[in-house]
Parts: sequence; structure tokens; C-alpha cells
Amino acid sequence: MASQTFGEGWNPQYGMDPNANARRPTGNAIPGGVPTFPGVGNANHFMNRNPLASGAVPGPNNQGPVYVIPQNGYNHAVPVFPGQESRLPNPHPVVNMDAPALNLNNSTGGVGCEPGYNYFFPPEHTKLHVIKSSIAPWRLPEGMSMHFGAYHVPVNTTLAELLVGFGATNPCPKKNKITEIIQGGNGKWYRGITFSGDKDSAMIKTLRDLGWDRTRTGRPGEKPVIWLWITKD
Repeated sequence: MASQTFGEGWNPQYGMDPNANARRPTGNAIPGGVPTFPGVGNANHFMNRNPLASGAVPGPNNQGPVYVIPQNGYNHAVPVFPGQESRLPNPHPVVNMDAPALNLNNSTGGVGCEPGYNYFFPPEHTKLHVIKSSIAPWRLPEGMSMHFGAYHVPVNTTLAELLVGFGATNPCPKKNKITEIIQGGNGKWYRGITFSGDKDSAMIKTLRDLGWDRTRTGRPGEKPVIWLWITKD
């Protein structure tokens, strides 16, 4: 199994390995977002380290770690109870200040599922593409490239929860907004409906209520994914 250098490594049996070659499985990047990396890093160890600057990614030059998949394609069993043998590290927490909902905050104050726990996923999700732009997409020149993040989101999520989950938490509620963006072809975007955080009747609506459900797959012959622009100023 190949490995790449990533500064300090953490081994649950031997502890910190300064300047070690960490052996870690590969994760998948999301367009315009921060990669997620399964099966590595101890959440409590990570949370006890010195805090990062706002928006920073842990690692040399603010780059996320690089991992490789074990040759057998799977990891060994993870002992989880006191007195058992050492276990593999918890998944490395996602660091993306634009989308705090990517982290699960557990009962210990750490990130991710606690040792021995699995996550029970909601049965139905929709696909959201969230544009990252300081300028309204419909005001940009046609064909201009934009960064975006792609997400699977439970359809029972309310708009209020969606705002918080994507960091739109301005103390002035009316500045927190979700705007649906419509693709017009040839790199042209059109403004759809906007939901403002000060409209309580809108904030209690779920994604399913708006038709943003599992049918929005973006696959050929099916409904397109939802494109959003989320702002807080």
C-alpha cells in the first residue's frame, strides 16, 4: 500500500508520529468544496489541536491530507469498548467554514460519530449545487466559470436549517437568503425564487415542500438538480 508524506501522523496505538508517512484511505472531492476523507484521523485529537484560522484547511500550506485505499479494499475491524485492543482512527473531520453542516457534532463535543456508533441516514435526499460567488450569478457575464459545492441533503431539512447549515447566520435575519438559480444555457443564469430568513412562514418549509426532492437527480431524461445561491450580507 503506497503512502504520501503529510507532516504529523496519528496512530491510535503509538500516538503522534512527527513527520511520518501516514497510511490513509482515499476520499472523494466535491466540486468547489473541501474533500472528505473516510477512515482517518482521531476526532478528539483533531479538536484538541490549536484552532485554525477562519476558513483554513488543516495540513501543509492549508492543503487537505492525501490518502490511499488499502490494497485489500477494506479496513480491519474496529474495537470500540474499553479494554479492547487499539482501533483505527475516526474519519478526519471535514473543514469547510461555508458549510458547517458537513460536520456531525457529537455528545462529547467532538466531530463525527463516537467510537462504536454508526450514522442512520435519512431515507430520502435531494441534490443541491450551491454556487460560491460574491456576485449574483445572473449578473455575471455569460459563460463565466463559477465554483460550487455539490451536496446530498435530506428532503425533510427546513429552509431555516439549510441557512444555518451553510453558514448563513447573520444576526439580521433578512440578510440571510436562499435564491434558486435557473440555468439558461450557454453559461447564462436566471434568478428564481428567493427565501429570506425573516419570513417565518417560509423558513418552516422543507425541501420536499418546495419540490426539491429525490426526483431532482440531474440524470438524462429526469429533473435537473437544484442550483442555489446562499448569502448572508
